[in-house]
This record gives sequence, C-alpha cells and structure tokens, in this order.
Amino acid sequence: MLPAVLWLVYAVSAYLLWTVVFRARFGFWPTRERFPPRDLYGWMDFGLAVVLIGYSAWIVLGAPPDPERVISLPGGAAIWGAGVLLRWWAIGALGRNWRIGQDEHDERAEFVASGPYRLMRHPINAALIVVAIGQGLMTGLDVRALALLGYAVVYFVVQGRAEERAWQGRRAQGAQRE
Repeated sequence: MLPAVLWLVYAVSAYLLWTVVFRARFGFWPTRERFPPRDLYGWMDFGLAVVLIGYSAWIVLGAPPDPERVISLPGGAAIWGAGVLLRWWAIGALGRNWRIGQDEHDERAEFVASGPYRLMRHPINAALIVVAIGQGLMTGLDVRALALLGYAVVYFVVQGRAEERAWQGRRAQGAQRE
C-alpha cells in the first residue's frame, strides 16, 4: 500500500498539480508538447507519459508487491523522499522557466543555473531516477519498478542530450545577434 500511495503523491504533484499551479501562478501553460510527436524528444516525452500512466495503473490496480521481495520500506521511502525534494527544488529554481517539452519558438524560457542546477545537470530527470530507486526498494525491484527505473535512466540520457543541444543552439543564436 505504501509504494502506491507514495507513487501517487509524487506523480500527481509532479506532473498534474504543478502544471495547474504553474498556469495559475505564471499565466500560461508550461506544456510544450505536440501530438503526434515530431522528433525523438517528443517521442521520449510521450513514452514517459505512457510509462508513468502504466506504472500508476499497475502499482494501484495490480497485485500488491510480494512482501518477501520488498527490500526496505523505510529505506525506499527515504530515497523516494530525496527524489521528491530534488524535483521540487529544481522546479522551484526554474520558476517560470519550467516546461514539459521543448519549443524552439518559446522565447520566454531562460537558461537557469541556480539551485540544484549549480550542482548537476537535469536534476528533474535525475529526481525521477531517485524516485524509481525508492519505489524499487519498496516493491522489491519487481517488473514494474525495473521498467520505471529503466525508462527513467534512458529518458535522463536521451532528453539530457537533447536539452543540452537545444540550449547550445540558443546560445549560438544569441551570440550571432550580438
């Protein structure tokens, strides 16, 4: 029960609630996705949505984790909490620059190098890996947890590279204008 409750707290606050709060606070939607996706970045985000929805349904509606396979509920919950705090810290640092998806025409987004971005690249994506590790400890690294963790790692690598290329391109355009 605990892994399902904690997962829903994370998923709802990180992907749904904050999107609505962002809209109310900053006056525009942070979602920059197109459907169907037109590039690898968009397909990776679409895949993440499928994985998150699938994991949510599976962890809530599927068979509960086998108690004999659970590695550590307290340890998993602590690691889960660290991932949630990292995500919230990163989103707070981004402020009005937080987005779901990329839009090369969105001139409002600015590069942020404060908060956890001083210490690491892509802390929001890293937070999903940390949360997935916590979930895995609480469920015993079952198929659900391994699928979530595997996609989180691939997402971190692929999306991180795409975001870095996009920001390098924006910096190069800015330098040409000057």
